[in-house]
Amino acid sequence: MNPTKNNSSSNTENKLLNALIYIIVIITVAMIAPLIYRFADYYSNSRISTQDNNIIVNEKSTKNRKYTVVENTIDISGLRTTEFGVLNLVMPKITDNGDIILFCSALNEINAGSNNPFSESIQKEYETILRIAAVKDSGDILIFNRAIRYNFLESIHDEDYIYKDFSDGTFFMSNNKSAFLIDINSIKIINSYSYPKNYHVYNSALSNNKNLLALSTEEGFYVASIDAYMGITPSNMKEIIAPVNSNGVNLSARYPVWSDNDERIYYKLYADNFVRNAGVTTPSPGGNEQLAALDCNNFIFLDNDLVFYYFLSGTESNPGNLFRCGYFNAGDKKMTDVMKSQVYYFDIDVSSKGTHLAALSYNGTMIKISIIDILTKKLIYSSLYNEIYDFSFSPDEKNFIIYGKADNRETLKTINIDWTEE
Repeated sequence: MNPTKNNSSSNTENKLLNALIYIIVIITVAMIAPLIYRFADYYSNSRISTQDNNIIVNEKSTKNRKYTVVENTIDISGLRTTEFGVLNLVMPKITDNGDIILFCSALNEINAGSNNPFSESIQKEYETILRIAAVKDSGDILIFNRAIRYNFLESIHDEDYIYKDFSDGTFFMSNNKSAFLIDINSIKIINSYSYPKNYHVYNSALSNNKNLLALSTEEGFYVASIDAYMGITPSNMKEIIAPVNSNGVNLSARYPVWSDNDERIYYKLYADNFVRNAGVTTPSPGGNEQLAALDCNNFIFLDNDLVFYYFLSGTESNPGNLFRCGYFNAGDKKMTDVMKSQVYYFDIDVSSKGTHLAALSYNGTMIKISIIDILTKKLIYSSLYNEIYDFSFSPDEKNFIIYGKADNRETLKTINIDWTEE
């Protein structure tokens, strides 16, 4: 027997065995790594909490949901033949109970009702104004008989306004000229809020208890107590944030949003006319804070002190092709990505609790609208349009409205979204 030969054969077998074990280990790691990553991603997404221990996205909400979606086309042909002439839809909104609010442009004759006997020979002049209508359950269109001026139509076109549905049959709207509270059922103004003279207002927001008005102005950020007799005057305004000029750049708090309990007011901090970051303040002086840890200029304030942020594809702040979005916890000041996509989304909206994402993308020459469950990444609804003019969720996340052009015809559709936990 040759011991050298036996040792050589044994060494060869050991090397082959070690190589085989190494290959098995590599294959096993490669197979379970995605599962580990998926579990880690799922776990991190399921642990998003908010300030004051209000859980808005938790383990329960990450379970699969079985969605039921009902699409309805709304007949708005009645807008063409109203007592106020032809109304052209500009922006629709939908409430929790499915009532539809229509913000329309209309022509109003300026010199109507002239007592001049020769007025028929005078060339008529018109102004373009905003009219508000509502579609009721019966399909009838109820039109508010009072025209809305104060540049509100221009503000809607420029997306420079604040709209708040209180889910109690009323909604609030403001721009840089005025603000009002309207009853949806009767399309009647409950309150109008005239801004104080000598203040250059950006916009305002009404508190949930409807007793306070947050005023964003060039002169500073204020909270005003609403007095039915005196109106809003400097005597009932408290300065919360003083104006700041830093190296020639004017810093201003704009687009205020009240927290659910009215204990905080969130806002966008502008440097001149560009968003720098988000901020939060108390309605009393001394509680202002900039949320500089939110390293994103695109964000939407949600319920329960949560901020939804997003990076659109191909923008200056996100030059790559990846769409990315997530939640910012105002309590621990952390950004947590919850969704990434290679789809080029160029416009988005998010539901009030951050559950559903509505996103627009191109599909050839068409525009695709998609409604997505953000945490499970499940596609709830999608449709193709020639153009999409406006879209938004109801406050309770269960109704969605789309105004666009499909089959080369203008169309208004509502999407009812319901779900059960599986």
